[in-house]
Amino acid sequence: MGKAHSGKTSMRSIIFANYLARDTMRLSPTLDVEHHHVRFLGDLVLNLWDCGGQDAFYESYFERDRETIFRSVELLIYVFDIESDCPEKDFDHFSGVLEAIEENSPDARIFVLVHKMDLVAEEEREMILEDRRRLIEESCAGCGVQNFQCFGTSIWDETLYKAWSEIVTNLIPNIGVLESHLNDFCRICDADEVVLFERATFLVISHAQAKNVGGGGGDAIKPSDGVDGSSAAAIKDGSATGGAVVESAEAGIVSDVAAEDAGGAADGVMILDGQPSQSPPPAEISDDSDQLLQAGG
Repeated sequence: MGKAHSGKTSMRSIIFANYLARDTMRLSPTLDVEHHHVRFLGDLVLNLWDCGGQDAFYESYFERDRETIFRSVELLIYVFDIESDCPEKDFDHFSGVLEAIEENSPDARIFVLVHKMDLVAEEEREMILEDRRRLIEESCAGCGVQNFQCFGTSIWDETLYKAWSEIVTNLIPNIGVLESHLNDFCRICDADEVVLFERATFLVISHAQAKNVGGGGGDAIKPSDGVDGSSAAAIKDGSATGGAVVESAEAGIVSDVAAEDAGGAADGVMILDGQPSQSPPPAEISDDSDQLLQAGG
């Protein structure tokens, strides 16, 4: 969710439909709510609701369709446009969304993306993002929301992949099992570093590093801790290969993770260790898949 023209549909199209950033300019504004069922990690289906951000739609979301929109939400993604000309109204809408989420889906995880950061001068980005994060924290506290994560993003760099890698990791059942397998894989291969990607989107699912150079076990690392997403973005647009991700690995290995341990993830997961990789096929998007997860995006 987020105001109109904040970039919600653009980022979804880049991550899940293999759009290039420059191609998003031909996307039309979202009207009302668009439902998208995205197949992820083989057998996992993400039910994404892309909500139009015009004022008239928010009135509908908060009144007539309140329960329909905000009930059974697993994860909320709220997008702020850093160059919005009416930030006060943006925060009013944000507070209304938080209240509705607390009322109908109190266990939903909340992610806030401060988007279009490329439009901010590089030397001012950290300061402006921190200021916006403070305002978001105040809004969350005022609505009784204690836990949320905030990212600065842009469709033109790796920040979009870093944020979405963290988001989808929160939706994967048995993520601890995947991390354990990755640790074992890193140790057995005596690799310095192993990165686990989702095949269709190249989002980073997990990352392991050897405790000591040359072997000796690995530490599973969250996407936001170890890999910044730039390599995944480069792979996806064809400007780099898997070898750019694991720079010091000696052997090239591609392996699947056991499906029974990861909810059927084997067909959708690759572990890359130093070898070039072809660009992935587009993620499957349909409108008639079974609803497994609902995320406001």
